Order: sequence, then C-alpha cells, then structure tokens
Amino acid sequence: MKDDFDEIRDITVIGAGPVGLSTAFWAGMREASSRIIDSLPEIGGQLTTLYPEKWIFDVPGHPKILARDLVELHRRQTLEQFDVPVHLETTAETISWEGEGDDRLVVLHTDKGELRSRTVIVAGGHGAFEPKKLPGYDLTPWEGRGAHYLVGEKKAFQGKRVVIIGGGDSACDWVVNLLDTAERVSLVHRREGFRAHEATVKEVMDAGESGRIDIHVPYQVKEVTGNGAIESVRLFHTDDEAQEIEVPCDALLLQLGFKTQLGPLKEWGFEISKGAIQVDQLFGTSLERVWACGDITSFDGKLKLIATGYAEAAIAVAQAVHHIRPEMKIQPKYSTNTGVPGAVEGQP
Repeated sequence: MKDDFDEIRDITVIGAGPVGLSTAFWAGMREASSRIIDSLPEIGGQLTTLYPEKWIFDVPGHPKILARDLVELHRRQTLEQFDVPVHLETTAETISWEGEGDDRLVVLHTDKGELRSRTVIVAGGHGAFEPKKLPGYDLTPWEGRGAHYLVGEKKAFQGKRVVIIGGGDSACDWVVNLLDTAERVSLVHRREGFRAHEATVKEVMDAGESGRIDIHVPYQVKEVTGNGAIESVRLFHTDDEAQEIEVPCDALLLQLGFKTQLGPLKEWGFEISKGAIQVDQLFGTSLERVWACGDITSFDGKLKLIATGYAEAAIAVAQAVHHIRPEMKIQPKYSTNTGVPGAVEGQP
C-alpha cells in the first residue's frame, strides 16, 4: 500500500471494515483526500476475520451476498477508484492536536509512526473483539477438538452433525448457511424467543417444521462427551433441569456474541456510553475534529446494521468536509416553530 506518513490528508479513517471503507468512499465522492488505518492484517473487519463465507442478507441491493464478496466490492469501489492508502496492522495508540486556525491538524500516534490529517472519523466497528464463551460449562478442553467460535471455511463442516448454540443473528444465519453443507444442523437456545431478524427466524422455523433441522428450545448445554473429539452434547431444559436430551454432534458452533473493547480509544477522552463512543445527531464526538460512525457509536435509537452504518458514514463525512471547507456545509435545518430535526425553516 502507498506510504503516506509524510502527507497531510483531509480525513483519516480508523477502521477498514465495511463502514470504514464506505467512509473513505464518501470522502472520495466529496473530493476529500483520505487514508484508512486498521490493526487487523486484512481489510473487511469482522466480515473478513470472523465469517468470510457467511451470507449477508441485509445489504440493500443484494438479496444475499457472501461477506468476502461484499468486502471485495468495497475494495474496488473505494481503494481502486480513489487510490486510498491503507495502513494495516497499524494501531492508533494516542491522539493529539497541533497548529491553530485553518492549519489545525489532528495527529494520530500509531505503532508505525505519526499520521496527520485535518479531521478523523472513527469507524472501528466494535473495536477489539473476542468471542464470548459458553456460560455455565467450560468448553476449553474441547477447543480444537470440535468446539468452534469462528467459521473460516464452510467446508470444515462438510458432512458433519453441527450443533449451533445461540439465538441471535449469527446463530440463525449459520443455521441457514450450513443447511446445504452439514449432514445435520441442530439449533440450541436457552430461551424460546430469538433476537435475529424476523425473516431469518421464519426461515429457521420453517426448516424446523419441515424436518430439515432440529430446534431445541429452551435448552442449555449440560455436558459434552467424546473420545478425543466431540461426539455428543447433553442438554437440559431451562425450566426443568431434570428433563435432558442427548444430541449427536461432530462440531459445536458457539454463536453467543463478542466481548468488545475500545482498546486505546477509551483513553483518548471520548464520552463513553454503553461501552461505545457517544455521538451527537451529526456524529460528532466530544473530541475536536473527530467524528464517529458504525457499531462503535452510541446514541438514542441506535440500530447496529451495516446499512445504517453506511448512512452514518455519509453524514460524518459531510460534516468533516464542511469543517474543512465551510462552503460545502450539509446538515439538517430546524424549524423555528417546532425545533424538529429535518424540518425546513418556516414549515410546520
């Protein structure tokens, strides 16, 4: 990638996930120069690191698209079209400011050197992340022997009896994704309700009713057994622990979410809410010349979707560009009568 440590960019984007790549795209569309930094070794964020072969169903314009293919489209749209430098395996450790007035700059002190820009947009997804472990039962002895938290390649589950633990989007998505790969798929959740998108839940329920998968709710893991590798999982009923069932299993896929950490960002002086960066309605942060967008942000009505992250990125870039070039101002107007965001002056 292009070495631009000696250059001053309009915007430095922290995070090379889909929202970070989209942020740099919007910068290019506004004719603002940008760069991207990320601590991971590849672009794509969670899409690349956690589930490159997972189908993504909630990106507008795509009935479904593989995570790795979505990342490739972002690469072509942003990095190729606008020649954006990307600094991978680079961690922004501290932040400072230098200069005055129009020459004021933000300095990111990274483990590879200093990067200067007129503004910064944090689009770092959840920050640093690691899979949550199963509560109530230690699966550590089975890791590498059939217990999985991530899926690098679906072929690892080819012809296997897979038990998926969880009730969110990832768990339900993997049920659908592995239908044509695994010999048998079983879904286990400690509650009867699911937190996934309703359309995905319906697809899972339909597969259960047609006999294509087994659904065990509300059940939890009591014991995992096997000779060298997992061979079966014993479950107990959440409301009646004496009620147990045995499920044959070659692979146990834990999809319980991720522990997220802001890492060095938490020491920068951001206002933090619910473990994320608090932003205003224009995605400004409590730090000068710094905006944020995507899953790393917190505000009333926050919805953690790739689609909403794209919109947040467009707004954050518009504000950053306005800060650099005030004549390019784009922001909601307010009615003097109602004070409602988005209302046009003088209209009810």
